[in-house]
Amino acid sequence: MKQFKCADVAAASGPHAALNMQELRIIELLGNDGPRMMREVADFLNVAVNSVTTIVDGLEAKTLVHRSRSDQDRRVVRVELTDGGRAIYKEATEMKFRMLRSMLGALTEDEQEIFMVLFRKIARAAQAQAPKGTSSN
Repeated sequence: MKQFKCADVAAASGPHAALNMQELRIIELLGNDGPRMMREVADFLNVAVNSVTTIVDGLEAKTLVHRSRSDQDRRVVRVELTDGGRAIYKEATEMKFRMLRSMLGALTEDEQEIFMVLFRKIARAAQAQAPKGTSSN
C-alpha cells in the first residue's frame, strides 16, 4: 500500500497533472507514434472525431499540440506535439518508468521475470479479446 501511495503522490505532481486522462492518452500516443491524423486519434480513444476535435482544441490552447492540414488533401488534419507537449510526454514517461521500477524493485529478480511472463500472457489475452480495429494501448 505504501508503494501505491507514493505512486499517487508522484502521479499528482508535474506539468502533466493539469491534464485529464484523454489528454494524457493523446500526448502518449503522439509521443510514442509521432504525428497522427485526427481520425487515428479518434480510433485510438474509441470516440468520434468531433469529440477528439474538442480535446485537441484544449491541448492546442495549452500549446501542447499543433494541427496542420495536408497539402494534398485539405480535409486531412494531422496533430503533433509541440516542444511543450514533448516535454510533458518525456516527464510523464520518465515518471511512469520510475514508478514501475520502484514497484518492481519490491520483487526478486526471479519474481520480476515471472511477473513479466504473466503480464505478457495477460496482454496477449486482452489483445485477442479487443474488437477489430481498436488499439491495445
